[in-house]
Amino acid sequence: MGSEMGSKMGSKSPRLLMEHESKNLLGSYGIFVNPTFFVKSEEEAIKAAKELGYPVVLKVASRKISHKSDVGGVILNIKDENELVNAFKKLSSIPEAEGVTIQKMLERGIEVIVGVSYDEQFGHAIMFGAGGELVELYKDVSFCVLPASDEEIREMVEDVKVYKLLKGFRGIKGDVESVVDLIKRIAKLVEEKPQISEMDLNPVFVYEDGYSVVDARIVLDSKRGDKEVRRGGIHKFFYPDSVAVFGSYKMGKAAFVILYNLVNLKFKGRIYPVSLQGDEIFGIRIYRSVDELPEIPDVAVVATPASLVPEIILKCGKRGVKNAVIISSGFREESEEGAKLEDQILEVAKKYGMRIIGPNTTGIMNPETGFTSSFAILEEIKEGGIGIIAQTGLFLGILMNHIASSHPSVGFSKIAGLGNKCDVQDHEILEFMLEDKKTKVVGIYAEGFKDGKEFVRVARKALSLKKPLVVFKSGITDFGKKMALSHSASLAGDDRIFNAICRQLNLIRVFSYEEMLEVLKGVYLQPLPKGNRVAILHYVGSGCVQGADEAYLGGLSLPEFSTESLERIRAVTPEWHRVGNPFDIWPSIEFFGVDAAYNTSIQAVLEDDNFDCVVVGTWAVGKMYPHYKPPEMIKSYDKPIYFFIEGERNAVFELKNEYERHGFPVFPDIVTTIRILSKIVKYSNKLEKKLEELKI
Repeated sequence: MGSEMGSKMGSKSPRLLMEHESKNLLGSYGIFVNPTFFVKSEEEAIKAAKELGYPVVLKVASRKISHKSDVGGVILNIKDENELVNAFKKLSSIPEAEGVTIQKMLERGIEVIVGVSYDEQFGHAIMFGAGGELVELYKDVSFCVLPASDEEIREMVEDVKVYKLLKGFRGIKGDVESVVDLIKRIAKLVEEKPQISEMDLNPVFVYEDGYSVVDARIVLDSKRGDKEVRRGGIHKFFYPDSVAVFGSYKMGKAAFVILYNLVNLKFKGRIYPVSLQGDEIFGIRIYRSVDELPEIPDVAVVATPASLVPEIILKCGKRGVKNAVIISSGFREESEEGAKLEDQILEVAKKYGMRIIGPNTTGIMNPETGFTSSFAILEEIKEGGIGIIAQTGLFLGILMNHIASSHPSVGFSKIAGLGNKCDVQDHEILEFMLEDKKTKVVGIYAEGFKDGKEFVRVARKALSLKKPLVVFKSGITDFGKKMALSHSASLAGDDRIFNAICRQLNLIRVFSYEEMLEVLKGVYLQPLPKGNRVAILHYVGSGCVQGADEAYLGGLSLPEFSTESLERIRAVTPEWHRVGNPFDIWPSIEFFGVDAAYNTSIQAVLEDDNFDCVVVGTWAVGKMYPHYKPPEMIKSYDKPIYFFIEGERNAVFELKNEYERHGFPVFPDIVTTIRILSKIVKYSNKLEKKLEELKI
């Protein structure tokens, strides 16, 4: 059997192992299976049944039948030889049957499923959840991408509803530790036998003491090859000393705008426009080719029709240029002909040791040096600690203008739009930003990952570096996946797998650009909360109710004020007004004034050990009503405080910017604020556990 199994494991085409073969393989890794015999005659069936003892179960055996129950291929509770012979005849008559398997009829336990799948982006993933015939109906399953730590496997088990049944419910209980051990053994099996592309252990009966794999299905596929991994050459994309810009310099053309941005943003390096038209622009000479340049530029920015790009990249490669940003569209995202052009570019890049960002992108921006490759007019963007990586080509265009104008007091360190990602990938830019001292937090927009394993490898570094990663991934529906493929030639992948990665790596997942920016500024401007206990101060009672609801939904706790805090707050509160959490601060404002009410209440809760974080609501409605402006001393507390401001649009915007210039993040309303805080609290709480696991 060993040599036969070895030949099957080395097969180059996908191959379904029959149940007895699958169980033999599982058993070799110490996994408890229900012993199963493969028989091809009535005599063999009778002999096996006598050895096992009645009652038994018979199943059709075939490499071409994936789901035996769909073809009536499972007969349970066979009690004697007569029933056995009839069952054998029935199963043997099923088209494409190769034989029959026979096993002992087991006492039912809690039915769970353990599965393995191979994701084209992220590799092998394990699935665990409620098993049995209705698994696809209930969909109570969770995933874990391999390799996975013991704690990550345990988290996956605890993530499903059936876990509560395993822990004990109305006299029913299962052996959780044995389930965790089973999954760990499966992980080891897949690590050592990577040609396993699919595995279904369904059902697995879990008892109070132990488990038994009742049915098993394994598919082998050895055709997958390792993806080529290119590394290095990223630094100069953000810190070039010189740049050559290729394209037309007619007013409004992409190259014209790129050059305008470089001049307007006061790029600290040397600029070389390149175009056949020659002449000069903005007082800078236009060169006719890369060969005329007085030096080899660190970066080439190409903004020409797609058909001209391969020749330009070839000339740059021969000249010794090592980095290029290709702005042009019309490549793999558009047509087969475009895909061929993109392949030509990558071939040249590999030959000459070049790194390519794009095509189909606006590229790079570094506010520190003033370097950008964007063809959308950009105003000055404040320098700070937020890094952003975006797959969409136009991120450094309308979207970045919207972000910069909506949050002008929030600073950015590095921004990268990657477009089609023919060469440089998300994980390479992420690795650079994680090692960049100026970048404190990173936001990522992605439609798909060409090398998900490398992304996971790099994202794990963020844990040890304590740099939060906020991820907005689209392409989660069939419609979105289709658009992702046409938009930037991306495979969006299985969203359940990506959710598992977010859980394993403690990524903060968001579902819009605006939510991504709100979370980023929350974790950037304020310290992380040390727990989930929040104090809410609102200027209206209905807002207190909304805040309490959202806190409950977000897993936050609303403790009462300590005795000392109560006394301090009561000192600025009319006697008839109730003091509780959430606290309606308006009566205090009316009787004692804006500053006394807010400062006293805020200081009280910041110094109250009952709370880990504070949410404060205020208003801005023009000059007639006084606005609250938090004093600098509030920042001295190692406790996050989030504000929301409501009122007249222009007044709110002005006051928000002032708050954020001083390091206080501002959100639009109480519900949004609590939702953002909930995500950050979840991240912070899990970060501590992850650091303990990593012994950091």
